Amino acid sequence: MSRYFRSVTRTSLLLGALLSGPGQAFQVDGFWSGMSTQQLVAMAATYGLVARPGAGGYWFVGTALPPRLLGKFGFCGNYLVSYTRNIHSDADYANTLAAIFATYGPPRKMNFSGDVESGSADGAFRASGQTRWERGYDRVTMESYFDWRLYRGELQREQPASVRFETRNPCSGF
Repeated sequence: MSRYFRSVTRTSLLLGALLSGPGQAFQVDGFWSGMSTQQLVAMAATYGLVARPGAGGYWFVGTALPPRLLGKFGFCGNYLVSYTRNIHSDADYANTLAAIFATYGPPRKMNFSGDVESGSADGAFRASGQTRWERGYDRVTMESYFDWRLYRGELQREQPASVRFETRNPCSGF
């Protein structure tokens, strides 16, 4: 999703910081809290993407061909209250983190755990982290998982991460 939304991320986060208030919490990647499902469909289409309803009342945005999920959207009634997307690269991770720090400042809460895995012949380090920011009606959570291991003398690493933007009391404001 970063490829499609990177150009608007910083601007959207800055506007979200300026426009935040009781009626509107987050505004990021061209999506904002309170937008309707019709607005979600229209915004996704402007990026050449499709938006479809899915399980659990969520809506999903992605590419049609090849099928690729890029974002998960939670609604209260017909109002957007949460948006989650995966972070696909180190560059996207750094840019996303910088934009969040610029808008929300230092995090409110950080939890990390990890250790070197015992019994692994080649050695492995696994860790997870969750960082949370709060400002006004905004809640932002970044989750990261690190799996670094030596495999036949070469470092192999996976670092999947996601970021979730949500409103504090999602259904009370709508």
